[in-house]
Amino acid sequence: MVSSQPICRLAQRQSASHIRDQAALLWGMGSYCTLKKYLRVARARMVEELVEDRLVHQAEAIFALQDVARRAADAEQFSAAVGAHRVLAEITGMLRAPVKPPSAT
Repeated sequence: MVSSQPICRLAQRQSASHIRDQAALLWGMGSYCTLKKYLRVARARMVEELVEDRLVHQAEAIFALQDVARRAADAEQFSAAVGAHRVLAEITGMLRAPVKPPSAT
């Protein structure tokens, strides 16, 4: 099995020279062009995984907040229900910032 340590170094934001040295040591990879191709693929996979993780986290938060809002409304805790809906709106992008009353001038 091939060690993925040079790729882990990429995630840890190590210097390119350190990653190149690790790739040469662990994989016997002497070509910097080949290493650049591997690192490009690794970066793309990392970005893809981060986006997927973020979407899963958002979905979990949305379902949990919907449950909170429903339970709060059932318990006649309408302030808590409104708060849960406000956070839902922020997560889904329907609301960009906390709602503030207009300033009196």
